[in-house]
Amino acid sequence: MPEPRIASDLPDNETVPQAFSELRANTLIALRDHQHALVAVTSPNQAEPRRHVAAYLAAAISQTGCRVLLVDGDTDGAHQSDQHQDLTGSAAHVVSESLSVVTSQAVQVNDSTLLSSQASLTDLQNQASQYDVLILAAPPVLSVADTRALTSIADGTLLVVAHGKSNREDSVRASEILRNTNANLLGAVVVTN
Repeated sequence: MPEPRIASDLPDNETVPQAFSELRANTLIALRDHQHALVAVTSPNQAEPRRHVAAYLAAAISQTGCRVLLVDGDTDGAHQSDQHQDLTGSAAHVVSESLSVVTSQAVQVNDSTLLSSQASLTDLQNQASQYDVLILAAPPVLSVADTRALTSIADGTLLVVAHGKSNREDSVRASEILRNTNANLLGAVVVTN
């Protein structure tokens, strides 16, 4: 059975790059007043590596001893299923003592309304209460409107852009959309490769 797609983005060993250690520190400082923080990681478009950033951030935060749940809520259509469930309906894969992963194999491109259903949003909040931090790899802001509902309940949102690849206008528009929907935009993560 192939490894779940978000789990394949996790670092291979205990070491995370220095940039993710700094992102971890900045994220934890920004969320210090939130006991069970829910962090959404999104991007303007499909091409930016938001799942990769979410996985590495989850690994970096888990190294501090925080209990972290990484949830793949991305609807890029890589998994197709006839059964539908909420984002957190499947059991978490335990990666380490402090890191677990939930894949969202039931979420399909043509069923993105599942992302903003009240049941899914409530489940995310309930799951977050069982961990120190829940990192949600969310779909792109510009192509999946329901991402706005997810980011509006998150304690913090990171916007991933790829240097030299992301369209500047799309990045600005995604940032404006997040601010207009009351997302707590912690900042942008600029990926260079």
